Amino acid sequence: MNRIDPSTPSARSWRDIPQQIAPEAMSKVGRRRLTFGLVRTIALVVGLVVVAAGGFEIWRTLQNDPQRLVATSASEPLKHVTVATNGVLNEAWVVAQMALPESAGLMDLDLYALRTKLTRSGQVRAAVLTREFPDTLKVVLDERSPIVRVKARLDGPDVRDFLVSRDGTVFNGHGFTERTVSALPWLGGIRLLRNEAGFLPLENMNTVADLLVTARGNAPDLFATWRVVTLDRMGQDGEIEVQSSVVPKIIFGTREGFYSQIARLDLILAETRSRNRAPVKSINLAIGAAQVPVALMSPTAVSPGTISPTVRFPLN
Repeated sequence: MNRIDPSTPSARSWRDIPQQIAPEAMSKVGRRRLTFGLVRTIALVVGLVVVAAGGFEIWRTLQNDPQRLVATSASEPLKHVTVATNGVLNEAWVVAQMALPESAGLMDLDLYALRTKLTRSGQVRAAVLTREFPDTLKVVLDERSPIVRVKARLDGPDVRDFLVSRDGTVFNGHGFTERTVSALPWLGGIRLLRNEAGFLPLENMNTVADLLVTARGNAPDLFATWRVVTLDRMGQDGEIEVQSSVVPKIIFGTREGFYSQIARLDLILAETRSRNRAPVKSINLAIGAAQVPVALMSPTAVSPGTISPTVRFPLN
């Protein structure tokens, strides 16, 4: 019996024999497939770049000039303007402010420019304009409400009345009833500074508004007697002076809540009436709650301007 030597290499396939002959060149079909694959890849990359660039251009146009995306040739004529507001302005005022041409098309409107015309008055805090197809422009207004009124000279020699809102904006005021305007106290002790549109906003009006709203809501009869609110001592002493038809001088402090000061004022006036005291000349509520200095007019004074020594009302 013949034994196989383990050290003898086993037989191998002919595929394991090294080939020294160069492989055949790629066929025409293979080359065509490779070319088409490369073309498709390049086309896909270019397409993605074009889409991204187009999307960026559309976004930039929407941010800077949305009117460029509108085909004005297809614009319908504007027939209706609807107005919704939280104030007193009406459709006639809105249309007059926008000054739209008679032949304006709905898609031809520059909404940004129209919004600027509406807010330029100062009475309109914000305006939202929306196209409602086929032929309607919808306008929604957020109006400022006046808290005081002031006299000033804008153009020309005449002194005119202006209204002031909580944020200090000074504006002409349109649509308010005479009763509403006449119920507002006058504002004194301020300096109006001009700007292109009219006047720069006034400072400290938010604090003044808090005082007036608190008085009107909690002591309406007392508030109805207030005639002038003066801010001469606001910046230095943090005090607001009120002149009323009942008390010529009432001083409020801004370092304490207005509700408690108005409560003390109402109590002091009730006490003076119940004790048949002389009319009150001044009340200083800014001193504090312990004792409130109250100056009374002297009933025997030769001059009506003479006052008696100060009376202090202990309230605690």
